Amino acid sequence: MPSFQISPLAAADLPAVETQLDLVFGPDRRNKSSYRLRAGHPSCPALAFAAWREGRLVGSVQQTPVAVGDRCARALLLGPLAVLPPLRGQGIGRALLRRSLEAARAVGWPRVFLVGARTYYEPLGFHPAAAIGVWVAGEPADRVHHMTLVPEIPAPHGELRPWRSHSGDG
Repeated sequence: MPSFQISPLAAADLPAVETQLDLVFGPDRRNKSSYRLRAGHPSCPALAFAAWREGRLVGSVQQTPVAVGDRCARALLLGPLAVLPPLRGQGIGRALLRRSLEAARAVGWPRVFLVGARTYYEPLGFHPAAAIGVWVAGEPADRVHHMTLVPEIPAPHGELRPWRSHSGDG
């Protein structure tokens, strides 16, 4: 039995999540390309989860809609995924990731992208996004990854962009 519990992320937990994200990624985290992609569009509440240990927030994950290429294909941007530094390596991040991906697959999201370390995400089933012709402006190709959730939907091509309601779903 894991020494943590995962539950849907409640709106009331968001201030604690923001504090945790500042601790994990630093206060300048909002300057990163992944934050620019999320700007102006909230994460999907049904895909956001928190990990708790003894009533204390120890990890969280969110996913935000993004558009891919000129055709504005719908996809998700995973993140932020964060676990308190002293608790890393205990399976919390992997459990949060699996739970969020299962939820995304269940509601029909076709693909998930992320910006992060290949060494962490590749063993979890993510692949280089450059292999399908997708990139994030300002990011090295080896930091942009994807996972197909609905194989029947062809892979999009182009730059990841912030989601806009006129993109077709919003």
